[in-house]
Amino acid sequence: MLSAAAVPVARAGHEISYYPSFYPQEIRIEPLDPDAAAREFGNAKDPLHAYLGTAPRFAADVPANLKSAVSLRSLIVARINPQRLAGRDARCRALVEAASRLATGPDVVAHAYPITPYHADYLDHIDRVLDRHRDAPPAAPEPTTRVRADSDGLLAGNDGSDGASWDVDVREVTIDTLTRDAGVSFNTWPGPPWAKDGWFQAYHLLRPVVSDPIDARRADEIHDLLTGGDTRDDTRRIGLERDLVTALTRGCDSAVIGYRLRREAYSDDFSNGIENIAVDSQSGFNSPVVMRTLKLKDLPWNGWMRLGIDTPAAAAWNPIAGFTDAAGRLVWSIVGDNAFLPIPYNSLWVANRTRIKPVEAPAAGRSLRVPPDALIPEPQNGRLVPAGADHGAMTKIVYRVLASPFQDGTAMEAADLVYPYAFAAKWGATTADAEIAAATRPMREQFKGVRITGAEETAIAIGDRVFTYRSPIVEVYLDAMAVADDHRNALVAPPWSAIPWHLLALMDAAVTRRLAAFSESEARRRNLPWLDLVRDPAQRIALRALITEFAASGYRPPALEDLVDAAAATARWQALARFVDAHDHLLVTNGPYQLRRFSPDVYTFDVVREFSYPVGLGTFDFFAYPATAFVTGIERDGPRMLATAEAEIALKQQRDHRLVRIAFKPDTLRETLPIRPVPRYIVVGADGRVVAAGGARRDEDGRFAVSLAPLPAGDYRFFMAVFLDGNTVDPAIGRLDFRSE
Repeated sequence: MLSAAAVPVARAGHEISYYPSFYPQEIRIEPLDPDAAAREFGNAKDPLHAYLGTAPRFAADVPANLKSAVSLRSLIVARINPQRLAGRDARCRALVEAASRLATGPDVVAHAYPITPYHADYLDHIDRVLDRHRDAPPAAPEPTTRVRADSDGLLAGNDGSDGASWDVDVREVTIDTLTRDAGVSFNTWPGPPWAKDGWFQAYHLLRPVVSDPIDARRADEIHDLLTGGDTRDDTRRIGLERDLVTALTRGCDSAVIGYRLRREAYSDDFSNGIENIAVDSQSGFNSPVVMRTLKLKDLPWNGWMRLGIDTPAAAAWNPIAGFTDAAGRLVWSIVGDNAFLPIPYNSLWVANRTRIKPVEAPAAGRSLRVPPDALIPEPQNGRLVPAGADHGAMTKIVYRVLASPFQDGTAMEAADLVYPYAFAAKWGATTADAEIAAATRPMREQFKGVRITGAEETAIAIGDRVFTYRSPIVEVYLDAMAVADDHRNALVAPPWSAIPWHLLALMDAAVTRRLAAFSESEARRRNLPWLDLVRDPAQRIALRALITEFAASGYRPPALEDLVDAAAATARWQALARFVDAHDHLLVTNGPYQLRRFSPDVYTFDVVREFSYPVGLGTFDFFAYPATAFVTGIERDGPRMLATAEAEIALKQQRDHRLVRIAFKPDTLRETLPIRPVPRYIVVGADGRVVAAGGARRDEDGRFAVSLAPLPAGDYRFFMAVFLDGNTVDPAIGRLDFRSE
């Protein structure tokens, strides 16, 4: 076993030949209003390829070459004025009346349940969604409830606002706002596995206004069980999620009454358009995987991709607690390179810069010993020290890290992998910044130690040259959930940072010296600038002075004093100084793109083209044009349920794709790739409880079969969906009602 300080995990490789590690050689982002975006799609010399955030506004007909990417933009929630309506029955009637006045259309959908078809757990609640729509009482012929909305056009007959005279307030809450308020971050910190799940979003949307203390306490208990992983099996997990929604909505303090879709335009022009289209179910085009699949039709290996976005950058550009607006998230999606990336069409994550290695799990309920030489951060100061004896954990995750040099030319080393744990311990365990504390909470609560045990070398011959890649092997110890789930556990605290330790230490020092604050809320509270590595010239001058000071002293943070010597630290600071002088910003990552220049009108990024970048060309192409399944029939054969399905797939025709619907067979292909079906089912009793849930197997005749355990006598509903390649968006769900004797 090698100590952490002794493991070189990547060599700087900027002197080697270049290769197209990513599609376009340049991406340009331009803030445009919808009218300007419509004009730029028609720019013959330099056309816009896609417009993010909203739909462009055309004065005449929409050009035939434009297509739309659809995703969930927001939930529409009605909340009761407790000063006006005290009784539950009155509150429930008022919410129904508010729902009846929702102005629906092509983008606003009436939906009386907080989990939508754009949430991966929609199947788990489908019976309730159907029942809510079936049992909704008609609107009162003479409205008696005063309903107001926070935006024009959301209601038919908005009663406005005049003090406390309103009964129901209807508001549109974007998914971006909801997840941010829940403390979810997709920048440097790994997002929780449940960030896109409907039950999690429902909790943070509805829990603040639950008035009954019993329901509030029950909702909190269930939330803690679900996030702690105490779920044991699908049936219990789904039951808990449904009970959570019940606790949140039973008192009729608030209710989701609909949702709004986001429609983003892209050019499908035969020559000047884009292809390889992937769409995130909840963030649309503004997603890291999407940005890694899009390519130009004319110049897939070259060329300039031009993207418009509906709002300019307002949030500060720092990867700790910045990049919080739409433009910032898009910038980080392009330049950042996190350990895992959210899959566009479900709530899972795909490995990007780390791979999980199989490891034997301890017996259920048994702990394991953390090796004494594993590193743990000391509370408050974050200093990394050996764990010593008598430290235990519930889970060990072993990672193979895909390392590569940083854009300032420095090689990734062990300190880069372990310093984020120290940083999170220092800043998250105090009240210094509430946003960092919220984003790092899952990591800090479960992290028990990290140990780098060595590195694997891989040699790849390209022509007459051989390139060697070093991948460190890292053990991470966690106090994780009761039932092992390698995928979910691996997201808690992966050993990775898209930025080098010296940049993280520079930001730490700047905030400690009160030059800036990490988060917007803390900057406002302390009356300091919001830390920005790019767009604030005054901050850049101050940070450059710190770099000079640290280079002279060989500074490294206390957490790394045993892992990095002064000479190595000086070399790091000198490399960062050269980068700032050359690029006029400090946004150093090891991602596939590098920020070349910035102005309020355009942000330009150059692709990193070199063999040292380890995520190969086309890695995420699998997520483009996902297939969709349609359950066309379900029949019962004794205790067995048998379902048939058809598939809708995109077939390539020269530079275009067209959707075709075909009978789904075991050998059905999507282009040259086999389609992987994931059949899921739930069985709901007459009392509304889920009595069985799980997956199905594929029979030789191509049907999906479920063998149900004996059920008590009574009436049941069986629901099944087949998710092709994991695509859970807007599923076509089959249903069969039956009776067990």
